[in-house]
Amino acid sequence: MKRLHFCYEMSLKWDQRVKDHHFLIRCRPMENGRQHREDMTIKIEPADFISEGIDGFGNEGYMGSMRAPHDYLSVKAEGMVQVNVSGRTEPFHPMYRFPSAFTMPDESMDKFLRETWLELGWPARNAADFAIKSCHMREKEYPPMAQNDLEYMMNRLYRRFVYAPGATTVATTAVEALALGKGVCQDYAHVFISLCRLAGVPARYAAGMMLGEGASHAWVEVWMKDTWLGMDPTNNRLVDETYIKLTHGRDFGDGTINRGRFLGFANQSQEIRVKVEEMV
Repeated sequence: MKRLHFCYEMSLKWDQRVKDHHFLIRCRPMENGRQHREDMTIKIEPADFISEGIDGFGNEGYMGSMRAPHDYLSVKAEGMVQVNVSGRTEPFHPMYRFPSAFTMPDESMDKFLRETWLELGWPARNAADFAIKSCHMREKEYPPMAQNDLEYMMNRLYRRFVYAPGATTVATTAVEALALGKGVCQDYAHVFISLCRLAGVPARYAAGMMLGEGASHAWVEVWMKDTWLGMDPTNNRLVDETYIKLTHGRDFGDGTINRGRFLGFANQSQEIRVKVEEMV
């Protein structure tokens, strides 16, 4: 078990004033069998009101609004979290078996998976056998992927993909990112989720923070042996007790940390600063 101190800061700025701004900020570490919040403070301004809520995925957040004209929104969350990766996880839900908006596969995804199977030494099949099918069909064609198989596939993706901020947007899909061969943590996660589900392995998107300084991060959790196993394709490693999870869902759309809408004709810029330290 590790005790981690975190500081999450986000600032939104507009080049002219906006109004009637409604927002949802999910910067509250999840409370579950693997994470426990010891304490936390949150400051969001300007805001007419702030209330706490939880969605159907179990993601906790702060909802609020600011109706008067304003040109910025600042968020600062700070606290302590105990992390124990050997703790119990949430039960399985079948929705994580199937493609979602950002993770719908195509022939290129199928080709990547076929090449992975062949490199693992599994029997080759005719091209027609590799047509995209449901994950249930995949399970019948091949034995389930073990953890070491998934780690091999993650390594293949890591070697093929290039981390390139600005190459993609929050709207980029897994197929588009794979075609580009580059992106950020969101893209690595979407591609790997798509591959896992295509191979018959349930997978979900996770977002949060990891040890060090930088920005928020995204990774993948796969359902293996009646538990969720964290895998970080961006860094080609398993998730350990240096990660703090804020949200999870089928893909980025379910696990967005910041979401909102406002009235006004303004350009928005966003800056996120994250710092996570281990407390001895």
